[in-house]
Amino acid sequence: MADWSGHDYAEVSGLQRAMITAAVAGLNVEPGECVLDIGCGDGYLTRMIADEVPSGIAVGVDASPRMIATAHAAAAERGSAARFAVADARRLPFTETFDAVVSFNALHWVPEQDQALSQIAAALKPGARATVQMVCAGPRPSLEAVAMDVSRSTTWLPRFDGFEAPFVHVDPDDYGALAAHAGLSLSQLTVTDREWDFGSAEAFARWCAVGTTGWTDRLDTGERDRFVADLVEAYQPIAGRAGLFRFMQMRAELSRSVPSRTVGPS
Repeated sequence: MADWSGHDYAEVSGLQRAMITAAVAGLNVEPGECVLDIGCGDGYLTRMIADEVPSGIAVGVDASPRMIATAHAAAAERGSAARFAVADARRLPFTETFDAVVSFNALHWVPEQDQALSQIAAALKPGARATVQMVCAGPRPSLEAVAMDVSRSTTWLPRFDGFEAPFVHVDPDDYGALAAHAGLSLSQLTVTDREWDFGSAEAFARWCAVGTTGWTDRLDTGERDRFVADLVEAYQPIAGRAGLFRFMQMRAELSRSVPSRTVGPS
């Protein structure tokens, strides 16, 4: 998985900040709960949760060491009680630890969705809950799908030989069955068609330069801006105008199944 730059992410994360601020209001965490934030990035959401659980624990994990380094530094600077650790969503070091798990706009970067959901179930206490929000499949080609098209173009194919997509956009209609296989029950699912106007192609390109690390890490430094420029140009007809980003966002409310008790003969 890509080692994203936490500093660069924080510099261009207006979209992520707005989505988190809107979404966190519906979490309804209790002051003493233990909450895990998967794919915490620079720790913005985890710090918000920590403020809501003053007698509990808020832990943020991310597979990117640079993201976690940024999260640690930001928490120390702000005096936040949030805790952070490097951990892969497919291999979490927790068992029946948390009252709630959240993941906002991160798990679409984990192609192995079955592993991620199984790890969420394992980290939750029996009957505990999870909220997963991520980009999902929809009627338009996504930005990530366009990035794959660009990587397969004549210009870039030699640099991406054997490259596999670093993301997955699940079909919302299939998510309940996927969750059930992992030991999670789906109670609510919503899909929203969203857009964000960066104001210009240049501003959108700066955001894409951070968000396409999964592709550009394969390229020499001098090639990365050219790849992003090709991506922005290819994506513009889909979005409708320069600087506009459109995406389908799925939010799923889940809970870990409670094991049924086996009653023996009296």
